[in-house]
Amino acid sequence: MGEPGFITGFAGYAIRQAWDQIIHHINIAIRCKKELDALKLLFPRIQAMNVELQEYRKALNSGKMSTSPHHPLPSTVNSWLNELNVLLEEASDLAQHCTVRSYFHLFSRYRTSRKIRHLFDNIEKHIASTPSISFLHQLQQHVANGQVLEQIKERLDYLNHSTSAMASASGDVFPSIYSATSNKKYIEEAVIVGQDSESNRLMELIDSQQHKNVSRLGLLGKGGAGKTLLLKRVFNSDQVQSLFRNDSMIWLTVSQNPSFNTLRDDLVKQITVQVNERLDSREEDHVKIWLNECMRKHKFALFLDDIWETSAASLLEELCVPHSPHHKSNIIIATSRNSSVLSQLGVRPSSLIEMQDLTEDDGWRLFSFYAFPHSDGILPVSIDHEIATTVCKECGGLPLAIKVIGKAMVSVTLSNEWELAVKKLQNDVTRSLYGRLRLSYDALADVAGYGISLQLCFLCLAAFSKGHVIYANDAIDYWIGEGLVAGRDPLQIGDTYVILLADRSLIEPIQKDYDGNVICFTVHDVLHDLAQQIAEKEEKCFLQASKGLQEFPMVDCAGHMRISLEDNRLTRVPKEFQAPYIRSLLLSSNPSLTEIPKEVIGTMTALRVLDLSRTALQSLSKNIGCLKRLVYLGLSFVPLKRLPNSVTALKNLQILDLYRSDIRQLPSGISKLTSLQLLDWNKCRRDRLPISDLGTLNKLKRLGLHNNGEIIQKGMLGTMKQGGFSKLEVFSVVKLRKLEQLPIVEEGALPSLKTLTIMNCEALQRLPQCYWNLKSVEKVRVYGCSKVLFVMAEEENFIKTKIKVQTITLSMIETQTSKERYHDILQQGEHFYYGEFWCSEMFQLFAGINRFYLF
Repeated sequence: MGEPGFITGFAGYAIRQAWDQIIHHINIAIRCKKELDALKLLFPRIQAMNVELQEYRKALNSGKMSTSPHHPLPSTVNSWLNELNVLLEEASDLAQHCTVRSYFHLFSRYRTSRKIRHLFDNIEKHIASTPSISFLHQLQQHVANGQVLEQIKERLDYLNHSTSAMASASGDVFPSIYSATSNKKYIEEAVIVGQDSESNRLMELIDSQQHKNVSRLGLLGKGGAGKTLLLKRVFNSDQVQSLFRNDSMIWLTVSQNPSFNTLRDDLVKQITVQVNERLDSREEDHVKIWLNECMRKHKFALFLDDIWETSAASLLEELCVPHSPHHKSNIIIATSRNSSVLSQLGVRPSSLIEMQDLTEDDGWRLFSFYAFPHSDGILPVSIDHEIATTVCKECGGLPLAIKVIGKAMVSVTLSNEWELAVKKLQNDVTRSLYGRLRLSYDALADVAGYGISLQLCFLCLAAFSKGHVIYANDAIDYWIGEGLVAGRDPLQIGDTYVILLADRSLIEPIQKDYDGNVICFTVHDVLHDLAQQIAEKEEKCFLQASKGLQEFPMVDCAGHMRISLEDNRLTRVPKEFQAPYIRSLLLSSNPSLTEIPKEVIGTMTALRVLDLSRTALQSLSKNIGCLKRLVYLGLSFVPLKRLPNSVTALKNLQILDLYRSDIRQLPSGISKLTSLQLLDWNKCRRDRLPISDLGTLNKLKRLGLHNNGEIIQKGMLGTMKQGGFSKLEVFSVVKLRKLEQLPIVEEGALPSLKTLTIMNCEALQRLPQCYWNLKSVEKVRVYGCSKVLFVMAEEENFIKTKIKVQTITLSMIETQTSKERYHDILQQGEHFYYGEFWCSEMFQLFAGINRFYLF
């Protein structure tokens, strides 16, 4: 198929974003209207060409068009788009300048007018330098099938002749082709088909080696062969659960470049939950001694998934696994793609099980389950059986490929589209797993209402560390920063994107909330590699997370627009690093990184995403105010004491993450951040938390206040004033342990609030009636606040008004003291969810309220 996607999706998306911003600024401009209206006439033609080029990209990637083997694809296309992006960004700046009344004087108006006319000439020359007819002729030389190009030419000719007519319309000349709805689908659980012989053999080995000190068993198989699924089956089996019912069963996902500190922390958490042992100190040496002693005293089954050569030699030592524990019947079961890795762990050949590909029958059963869910796994009559089985066979008997490709074919109902899938799978000259899985990525472009944005969201996941758990909020915030999730409710749209990716098995949910939204997920390492390959080859990304880098790879980063170097060992960013075109820079989890030089920050004028979380950043240059296009700024878990006042110049900033930073006071001009939607902040000053100041942020949608023991007492939160926080949907107050009173909500404030979370505020006396009076509140979550729960049970107003709230989540233990009172409150509802320690009579007592949860 040649080299697909030579027209980058991100470039086309950036043009769309810049165009939308320019139109917005022009519509509200207060000066230079004549010049701006002239500039506006150029944009329909630009947008039309961009849309058609993206259609060409989609046709090329989907296999509907193939490239000629005799000609390389022209690089001039991407160069033309990148130069156009620069011109449009300049136009956006000028148009925004015309909306500011304080600059309205004669000299400024003349100078701005001249700049706009000059820019108009440059854009017109740029378009003329690559007119549509020669542009298409240039593409025609490199494409074997010209049918789609003829269609593009006809549509472009029509659009180019209709420019003036379309430009006379209101601001929205083109309806958004990236709009998304909030429809959500149920995410199915994993299904295991076949692998019975491997499963039975592993259970036999476990049974036969019970009396040895430590049994070391291994599962060997290529990527996507189903090693993890089989290991989970064994972990959940009655035989293993019974054998270790009074002891420790531990699951660790190791991955390619693991953090041993993180693995030990996870090990500690699992042991303390399962056995009566507590850890007093978190110092590394103490943790190691404690782990070694616990694993000597207690019987354990240690399941180690996805081990690579990078960690095999020292893994068991780093996890403090003893060579000769006191108890027998301890088991270590590991999975890997490499037999030498398992040998290093002490797995003998007789204790090694090699995963086999699924048989054709088992493969078809699994494929049918995922590809034809609407007909209970039965092939629809509209699809040719031979073609469908050919698609299944091309998956190579690998469960991952069968599952992912099967889900990609769910909405494909015509036989000719199945034939196209067969052609694409068979034309992959590498015959690799990645080549097969490429079909699932390309199929995302056909998801109605989402298209290219969903593809790009998937590619963005490769910026996160392979094998690590990804929190959905982090992914969504990154997507918002990149401009991939837009609209009136970007958080809800982001949730929908996550569910769509999960529904196609491109991510694996780890935890969901009671509404079915994914809290956190992982990306299979094979799919992570697929996303990284596509992103680096086609989208100018440089993604090197968790590679153990100690020096900033300045040469390798050159020319890339998106860079992820998170979770490495970087100590500095060279002053010489120049990045005028970079759009995102992720440097989080580099614990020794103390500074980003002002010379570097000053050059990144196109930057939209900057993540410096979990670094040792001591100061932030005032040049941060130069990043006029910055949308996301991540500073969580940094020792930074203050933000420079220049931060208030970031007019496009939507997300400011200060969670667990050392910042105690926000700049006085915080209200100037008129685009800010998400603010997460914890270490506010003891004497004042400017709730009223934050209320001027009229686009703020999510506000989290976390204090970790600092003294915030009665009255210090102030008042949420009438008309304030008009867009706020989520408000959380966490670990304000001395807080006695929440901010008072005046009538008319918080008109959009949907979710209220109060957690670990032990001194809080009550939840004021003003919160129950809010018309839009749907969910109230209260735990770690025993006084509040008691007062709620005693207040008649709570009984009368709570019915407006759809979901109430309370602490299970704390509500037991007031169970008689809650009986009156809960008797009218529909659904009740209760914890495993809640007795049966309490279920009868509380059966009622619409979604009442106890923890």
